[in-house]
Amino acid sequence: MKRFLKILFWAAVIAYYFLAWGFVSERRRGQPCTSVEITVVDSLRSRFVTAKDISRMVDNRTQKIAGIRFDSIHTSRIRQRLEDFAPIRRADIYKTVNGAVHIDVTQRTPVLRVINRYGESFYLDERGALLRHSGRYCAHVPVANGYINLRPEQKNYNVLTAEVAGGKRNIMRELFELAGYINDNRFWKAQIQQIYVNEDGDFELIPLVGAHVIVFGAFDKPEAKFSKLESFYRHGLNVKGWNTYDVINLKYEGQIVATKR
Repeated sequence: MKRFLKILFWAAVIAYYFLAWGFVSERRRGQPCTSVEITVVDSLRSRFVTAKDISRMVDNRTQKIAGIRFDSIHTSRIRQRLEDFAPIRRADIYKTVNGAVHIDVTQRTPVLRVINRYGESFYLDERGALLRHSGRYCAHVPVANGYINLRPEQKNYNVLTAEVAGGKRNIMRELFELAGYINDNRFWKAQIQQIYVNEDGDFELIPLVGAHVIVFGAFDKPEAKFSKLESFYRHGLNVKGWNTYDVINLKYEGQIVATKR
């Protein structure tokens, strides 16, 4: 008998729980959205989008999310709409019991700004994808210009997967890898501000300090080339002066060819 009463008691508790949960759930679905909380997670690093931009994309012309029923808010659709916007890498959207909708947005991170031979400007992000330039925000990354044919209207372009016809060098991939190497080194990131692609496809580095041009060539053996350059800076330019040389050529293995002014 006691066992039967115990089972009956727990059955009643479980039934009450599901009844209460269903009541709360139904009430929650019917309640209006009290607020929309937007966070741009990496806003200190990049500012391609703001909370105000996100708010404009989320709210339509006739109705704002705040105030409408919870069950009318489709988070998957909102997420897709946001992630279709090029500067946004990821959008996390969730609802809370107090009636708020939270939207956390992560932006794409630019690693190189490109100005092609037609004067058009765009970025490459940390995954090698093309990102259109924003007139509102200029990222502090190396700039590549010169004989660059890539145009910003190429959709879904990625330097890591793009094919190059005729067995030619993948200049854009090399530029991306060179920019990554520079960005990963504190000294070179501060020193190298521009990469010029000359008519022969060689990379020429324009430093912040010094009146010389560094002929880097193709992106091969970067550790050896930058090691030679660092040694030349320490034992050459520090002794003879930073404006002594006009060109510093790193293309030749085992040596540096420097041309005086």
